[in-house]
Amino acid sequence: MVILIAEDDQSVRNLIHLTIDGDGYRVLIASDGTEALDLSRSYEGRIDILISDIRMPRLNGVELAIQLSSERPGIKTLLISGYPGIDVPTEFPLLSKPFSPAALRQAIRELTGTCDAMSA
Repeated sequence: MVILIAEDDQSVRNLIHLTIDGDGYRVLIASDGTEALDLSRSYEGRIDILISDIRMPRLNGVELAIQLSSERPGIKTLLISGYPGIDVPTEFPLLSKPFSPAALRQAIRELTGTCDAMSA
């Protein structure tokens, strides 16, 4: 299973990567929405999940999720945000920052409908 992370805060990117790296996922990392879109377009394999911050420079997470949904049908999206009360389209689940590694893993399991990464 391949996960694309789009997050402009390096410490949050690192936390996400370290949390899921040992769980059997292949991880692609981008520092903003535009970089994530470019990475997605150049990556020839399947991308199963997008984990994206909502507020990023150049291309925000909602815009990125909508664009990737049209370019990669079937991709699942988990949006993350440290801003309470932010408006998110209902088709995209939201995980509020700060979150624990356990909460991130649980959100991914719920998104994919799996018990663990290896069974997906």
